[in-house]
Amino acid sequence: MNNESFYITTTLPYVNAEPHIGFALEIVTADVIARFHRALGHQVVFNTGTDEHGQKIYDRSQAENKDPQTFVDFHAQQFSLLKNQLNLSFDHFIRTTDPHHKLAAQQFWQLCMENGYIYKNQYKIAYCVGCELEKQASELVDEHCPLHPNQQIEFREEENYFFKFSAFQQSLLDLYTAKPDFVKPEGKMREIESFVRNGLNDFSISRLKTKMPWGIEVPGDPNHVMYVWFDALVNYISTLGWPEDRSVFNEFWPVTQIAGKDNLRQQAAMWQAMLLAAKLPPSQQILINGFISIDGQKMSKSLGNVISPNDMVQRYGTDAARFLLLLLNPISQDMDVTWERFDHLYTSTLSNGIGNLCSRVAKLASQISPPTNSPAQNQESALGFNVVYSNALQAYDFQKVTDWLLAEIQAADAFLSEQKPWLADESTKTTLVTQSVKMIQKIAYHLIIFMPSIGEQLLNHFSQPTILPLTPLFPRLATPKNHV
Repeated sequence: MNNESFYITTTLPYVNAEPHIGFALEIVTADVIARFHRALGHQVVFNTGTDEHGQKIYDRSQAENKDPQTFVDFHAQQFSLLKNQLNLSFDHFIRTTDPHHKLAAQQFWQLCMENGYIYKNQYKIAYCVGCELEKQASELVDEHCPLHPNQQIEFREEENYFFKFSAFQQSLLDLYTAKPDFVKPEGKMREIESFVRNGLNDFSISRLKTKMPWGIEVPGDPNHVMYVWFDALVNYISTLGWPEDRSVFNEFWPVTQIAGKDNLRQQAAMWQAMLLAAKLPPSQQILINGFISIDGQKMSKSLGNVISPNDMVQRYGTDAARFLLLLLNPISQDMDVTWERFDHLYTSTLSNGIGNLCSRVAKLASQISPPTNSPAQNQESALGFNVVYSNALQAYDFQKVTDWLLAEIQAADAFLSEQKPWLADESTKTTLVTQSVKMIQKIAYHLIIFMPSIGEQLLNHFSQPTILPLTPLFPRLATPKNHV
């Protein structure tokens, strides 16, 4: 990857359910990172999309008496709507049912086979349809997958194609040694190292079409379709035009990936081994989000505690919803939220925080003559990002970034409270308010990648020759949300 190019991708969410805030956190985090790199002048590819093959999709479409393609077309649309809903800046939205992706997945398969890493054998395993993964006995709790305890484990035996995962144990360990921060946070790096060090088993990468027809046909064998993970992971290169357009691939690869912790094995081990089997460079880095639970419980429709991105946007607005998600500190451990906690953060941090500060300064500035500011005085964007902020974002330390932003807001508030410009004489008042305006400009510039619309609005409002009073940015919440 050269210094002028940056490629980031989310995982592709499975389209068997509506978007929830777990994926919203993932994609907003990726969006902030992409916007940051664009602000640094880099050429950026930001990829997302939908994973549309496999057993779960086929079973759901059959249960609803729908053609699988019709089923995935409808649900993929719900994820594409997130672009406007959350003001996202992704460049690519790839679907694994796209014709080009299917051809790329088949080409990738052929490369792995030609290189000696695919073979045919009998297949007898315990399989979790919820994970779309085979499970070892040690991974089961009371003969159930701990991530999907309400689903029965299926025991399967048939002839399938296999990927020689076991051949890549040392190569993966060498990769992790060479790149000790290949996976973040540190705990997840240790976890994947331990998984690989304990030994790798070859895994099935096909299904008999007579039993599960919804997938990409295996090259040269019309009786089999590709295992959903083998197909879906290839999206990270097919979205760059691979294998036909190697110029784009060579410019932007390798990729920085964001994934949930339930994707750790697939992204940091399986996919890396697959790349090595195709003689392609491994990913640049993998950032792992924790799970979001609601008041101590896993999100579940049956419990009625699912929070959707649309729910948050309806209550708080787009920019506020983005910022509240990022305050959870992505690229970290598990997070527990409630509507009550979100309401508290919204009120304390946004409504009574940055919103109240900007309203106070705008009102004071509107009372000043001569004007307190002019566009030429807005030097922060010319100077670039604060070094603490920039270094923290480059290290994906969102806790440090948001702490810095909140500290700047508190410092500006404290300046007003201590200096009391409303009590000063006209000359001193003008000086103090002008200093406050410059503080707002600095804050607004650094807020833009987190809250794009409000950040731009503030920077523009406080860079006018004459500053007018400001409509409240974050209206107070009228009533408490029904908390779960």
